[in-house]
Amino acid sequence: MIGKTLFGAACAAMIMAASGVSCAAFADTPRQFVTLAIKGDNSEIMLGRMAQMRGDSQSTRDFGKVLVEDHRVARTQAEGVAQQLGIPIPRKPVAQAMDERDRLSGLRSGQFDREFARYMVRDHQKDLAAFRKEADAHQGLASKLAREQIPTLRKHLDMASALYREPRVAEAETR
Repeated sequence: MIGKTLFGAACAAMIMAASGVSCAAFADTPRQFVTLAIKGDNSEIMLGRMAQMRGDSQSTRDFGKVLVEDHRVARTQAEGVAQQLGIPIPRKPVAQAMDERDRLSGLRSGQFDREFARYMVRDHQKDLAAFRKEADAHQGLASKLAREQIPTLRKHLDMASALYREPRVAEAETR
């Protein structure tokens, strides 16, 4: 019975990972949540910088700048929590963001903007769900961190959604 349960959980985790579910959604403990939140911030900073340099529209470049600025602040907050909990501070982004960076690097102008906006909508939807889950868990510092960062993530989702709907971005071919 235990073997079937573990197998089922492993299958569910693989399916979620393959579908691009945010790493923070896998956090079983506050320590894991904080570690994954920092990796998420590293990811958003990396992709935000890329958008600032490669974005075709001013809106994409501006959104990239907001991502970099806001996630630097978020990372600093999360690093403070990590230090209080005795957690090593990760310096790398999540694997999904590295894959997306590679995908984006092969796209041109409007294609880049469209794919970047699409990814940011999905990513921030997943992040919001994970941060709400942690906030609702009432697990001390990690839950407090999650509650404090939810408004910024909601703002980013709104910005990404608006960018995705912009006529110039919405009409761009992604292939």
